[in-house]
Amino acid sequence: MRPAGVQVAGRAPGERSFLKWAGGKTRYAGTLVTLAPEFSGTYREPFLGSGAVFFELRPARAVLSDANGELVVCFQQVRQQPRELMALLDTMPNTAEHFERTRRRDPAELSELERAARVIYLNKTSFRGLWRVNRKGEFNTPYGAYDRPYYNRETLSRAAEALSGAAVVETDFETAVDAAEAGDWVFLDPPYVPLGGWSDFKRYTAGQFGAQDHVRLCAAMRRADRRGVHLMLTNSDTAFVRELFGPHFHERRLPTRRDINLVGRNRGSWDLVFTNYEPAAAAPRPPDPRPGSGMARIGP
Repeated sequence: MRPAGVQVAGRAPGERSFLKWAGGKTRYAGTLVTLAPEFSGTYREPFLGSGAVFFELRPARAVLSDANGELVVCFQQVRQQPRELMALLDTMPNTAEHFERTRRRDPAELSELERAARVIYLNKTSFRGLWRVNRKGEFNTPYGAYDRPYYNRETLSRAAEALSGAAVVETDFETAVDAAEAGDWVFLDPPYVPLGGWSDFKRYTAGQFGAQDHVRLCAAMRRADRRGVHLMLTNSDTAFVRELFGPHFHERRLPTRRDINLVGRNRGSWDLVFTNYEPAAAAPRPPDPRPGSGMARIGP
């Protein structure tokens, strides 16, 4: 079910993003969309990642943004030159040797089309699809050795159609939230406050996303709330997150699964979902994070 009054573009059943992103919401995009407000303005996503909620919602007007310049260029090229991009991807073999050459290439020396192909290739052939860079901004995730196609022509073509009406820009999340106007819906999926251990993957850009960034995010959300902007935030179920966002926004819990965790039994967890509105309808039950355990419910 979609929020009433929201203009959406045409959508194929089960449509998904062309990228796999650590912390992405592909499994739960449908659930999150059922929790969307009835908004009349622009859909905004300042932490783009895979754009799973955008592709699920398919709004007629959207502004997608991220601080990761390589990710932004990739989305821009998918929108502008999907056929040329797929032709270039077809020349890139899924081998350890080609992966290593591609990983070491300096994006500054590549065309925007080549940069986009590099992002998709590395995303789909690296270990667990993790986009991780060091302090110099150099990609440092190892090869995944997956014996499968690393992109789907239909999925990428449909993504290009969905992106045709969207603006895709490189910018800091605070600037993106401050640009939102009354009636817009802003979906925020930042790098999570870490639970510790293998879940502590925060470096998607050369800069680290830390506690003060979450404080800055909360302040930007409160300013947007006063302007009449609709807001949804997802984050980890930690005391820090509850204490920071809980006093200002409605809170609920969502069972999730952390695919980036190396130990299967540790992948199940809970996310917190914060909104500045009460959803019009209860969300359907999302998948239980424990394999083989059926369904679970959203809980307070």
